[in-house]
Amino acid sequence: MTTTPVSTSSIEAKKKLFDMVLAFVKSQCIYTAARLGIFNLLQDEGEQSLESIAEKTNTKPERLYFVLRALAHLDVLKQKPGRVFASTELSDLLVTNKGPSMGHFAMHIIEPAQWDAWKVLEDALHTGEVPFERANGKGVYQFCQDNEWSGDVFINAMSFLTNHAVDALMDVYDFSRFETVMDVGGGQGGLIARIVKRFGCKGILFEVPYVAETAAAYLQQQGVDKDAVQIITGDVFVEIPKGADAIVMKYFISAWNDEDAMKILHNCKQALPPHGKIILLQAFVPDLDEPKVAPDGVMPGVFAVQVNVAVPGGGWRTRQHFQELFEKSGFVLEKVVDTQTNLSAMEFGRKS
Repeated sequence: MTTTPVSTSSIEAKKKLFDMVLAFVKSQCIYTAARLGIFNLLQDEGEQSLESIAEKTNTKPERLYFVLRALAHLDVLKQKPGRVFASTELSDLLVTNKGPSMGHFAMHIIEPAQWDAWKVLEDALHTGEVPFERANGKGVYQFCQDNEWSGDVFINAMSFLTNHAVDALMDVYDFSRFETVMDVGGGQGGLIARIVKRFGCKGILFEVPYVAETAAAYLQQQGVDKDAVQIITGDVFVEIPKGADAIVMKYFISAWNDEDAMKILHNCKQALPPHGKIILLQAFVPDLDEPKVAPDGVMPGVFAVQVNVAVPGGGWRTRQHFQELFEKSGFVLEKVVDTQTNLSAMEFGRKS
C-alpha cells in the first residue's frame, strides 16, 4: 500500500489554521493568569513552585499546571525543573499592579462579557444586532459603568493603548503650533497629558462623567500642572465645548456608525474656530494593495471585528472611508502622518 506524500505547502497551510483555531486557548490562558495575579506574583516575589502559586491564588495545583505549562510553551512564562515557574519579558508586559499595561488590555478583550458576545456572533449576523448587547442586555459602555471591575479594566486598557502609541506619535506630529488642544473621549487623560507636557500648549479633556472621575488624580500622577488641563464632562451628541483650536480623537470615532459619527463631527465643527483643526488618531484598515499588519504587529482588519462585535456600528475604517466621512461633515484632509505603531494621524481643516 502506498501513501500520497503531503505537499510542503499543505503542511504550512494546516500549521497556519491550527494556530488560528487554537488561538482562543492561548488568549484564555493569558486572561486567566492575569486575572489570578500570577504575572504580578512572579515579578514581585520571583520564581515560584507550582504548589506555591496554587496556594497563593487559591487554585488546584494539578489543574493550574496545564495553564502554566502552556504559557511556558508560549514563552509567556519560563518553566524550570521541579515544576517551578518564572517570569519572562512577555509576562512582565502583562503585570497589572504597576499601572496600565497589556495585561489590562488582555483582560478587557477576553473578559467573560466580551467572550459572551462572540458566542452569539452567528445569530447577530442574521439579526443585525450588536453581539455584545444581545449577549449582555446593554451596551459595552453602560456595562463598564455598571460593573466596577470591568470599568476599571476598560479605562486602564485604553490608557495602555494610549501609552503604547503616543511616544511614536509625538516623534512625528507637532502639536506645538496649537494654543489649546482638546482630547474628545480621552479617557483618564493619557494622551492630553503627554501633549501638554511635551509641547507646552494648554489642554482640555472632554469625557463622560464616570470615566473622567479618575482623570484629575491620573493627570497629577503624570506630573501635569493642575492648571494645564481643564476637565469637562458631557455628551458628544449634545455639544462639544469651545475653547480649543485643535481637537484630537484617538480610536474614538470608530466606535460609532457613519450617521452617529457625522453627528459628533458636526458638533466638533461647531466647537472649532475657522482656523481650527481636527486630528484623527486611528489604526486604518488596509486597502487590498496595502500591508495587512501594522509595524507593531496589530492587524487592523482583524481588530476591526472585535470593535464591531462590541459596539453599535463600530469598526475601524479605511483611510478613504474616513476621508469621505469627514468631508461630508464639512472638513478637508490636509495631511496624513504614519508612526511606528498601528496609530496614524489624519489632520483635517474646516471647509471655508
